[in-house]
Amino acid sequence: MENEERLNRMRQAMERENLDAMVLCLPENVLLLSGYWPMIGASVLVFPQDGTPTCINAHCYEAEANLSLWKADVLNYRYGVLLAVERTEALRQILLGINQAHSWRRIGYEERFQTVAPSWNAAEFLIPGAQTRELLSSVFERSQLVDVSALLETQRLRKTPFEAEKLRIASEISCFGLAAFERSARAGTSGVVLAAEVEREVMARGTGYKGALRVRAFAQVAVGAEESAVGYRPNEISTTRKLHNGDVALLELGVVADGYWADRTRLRVAGTPSEEQSRIFEIVRQAQQSAVARIRQGVTGAQVDEAARSVIRAAGLGDCFPHITGHGLGFRYHESAPILSPDSSQTLEEGMLTSVEPGVYEPRFGGFRLEDDVLVTRTGAEVLGPFPMALAEQVVKAES
Repeated sequence: MENEERLNRMRQAMERENLDAMVLCLPENVLLLSGYWPMIGASVLVFPQDGTPTCINAHCYEAEANLSLWKADVLNYRYGVLLAVERTEALRQILLGINQAHSWRRIGYEERFQTVAPSWNAAEFLIPGAQTRELLSSVFERSQLVDVSALLETQRLRKTPFEAEKLRIASEISCFGLAAFERSARAGTSGVVLAAEVEREVMARGTGYKGALRVRAFAQVAVGAEESAVGYRPNEISTTRKLHNGDVALLELGVVADGYWADRTRLRVAGTPSEEQSRIFEIVRQAQQSAVARIRQGVTGAQVDEAARSVIRAAGLGDCFPHITGHGLGFRYHESAPILSPDSSQTLEEGMLTSVEPGVYEPRFGGFRLEDDVLVTRTGAEVLGPFPMALAEQVVKAES
C-alpha cells in the first residue's frame, strides 16, 4: 500500500520550489518516498515531480526491495560480485539513461545532512559525499542542482497516518525490550548483560510483529549512581559493572522497525528502592506526565518543556535537569524538530512526533529519566506503545 498523502505532499512542495526531480541516496529519504528501507545504503531514488519514481538498487537486494517498494520502476545494477562494474560508474550509466529521457532544469539532492539514520546494516553503510556530488554534476550537467536537505527535514516533520501506524508498531515492539529490562534488572546482573537481554527480546519477538520485516535494537544500560549520574549524555555506556541491591539501572533504548524509529527510557532499582529513590522517581514521573498532558496543537515547545521543568524545579532539583525535555524522531532516532526546550518557539502541529524525557541527575543518587514517544493528534496527544512506569517489581505487582 502506498503512502499517497506523503507522495502528494512532497510533489506539492516540489512544485512550490520549482523542482523537477530529486535524486535521493540517504536510506531515511529513500524510505520516505518509496517505502523501501535500503539494506546498506546502496540504493538511489529518482523522484520526479510528475511521473513514476525510479529506484536504482543493488541486484543482490532485489528480493527485499520488491517486498516493500511502492509503485516505482526498478533498475538493478550488479554489486558485490565478480565482474560487477564499479558502483559509481554503474550509477552513472543508469542516471545518464534517465536524464536522456527528460529535460529537467532543477534537481534536488541531499547536501547538508549532518546526522543520518543508518541503513539496515548499521555496522557499515554508504552515505552520499563529495563523490556523489561530483557524480550528479557530471550526469546532470545541464541542470541546476539544488540542496533540498531543509525541504526534506520540513516535510518529514508532520507524519502521515500511514507513517504514524508504522511508528506505533516500532513503539509497541520497543515494549518487548522494556519488559525484558524489568525482568532482568536484578542484583548480580551487569549493564552489558541487561543491554543484550533487551536487544535479544526486541529482535526475537519484534521481527514479524504486525508484519515488521526487519527489526533492530540499540540498548544502553547505565548501572549504579556513578554511571547513571551522567545519563544526560546522548548515549549511555554499558559496562561489566553488576547491579547491587539498591542500585538504579537506567535503560536508553532505540528501536528501528523497517526504518521507523522508537526512543524509550525506563528505570529499575535492584531490590527495594530507598525513600529518596522513590521520591526522585515520582518527581520525574510527574514531570513526564505533566509534559505529555500539555502537548496539543498550537502549544509551543517551550510551554511543554516548562510543564516538565516546573515540576522538577518546584522539588528543588531544577539544577539537576540539564537537558531538553524532548526532540523529534521517526525517520531517525533523533530528528531536528520539534524541540521541547526552554527557548523553543516552534508551535506543535498535528502529526508531529516528539520524545518526552525529563530527567534528574546527581552523583549522590544517580540519574533518573523516563521517556515515551508522543504523537500530536487533532484532539491532543497519543503516547505510542504505552508501557507502565515502575521503579521496582513490587510496584508492578501492586498495580496488576
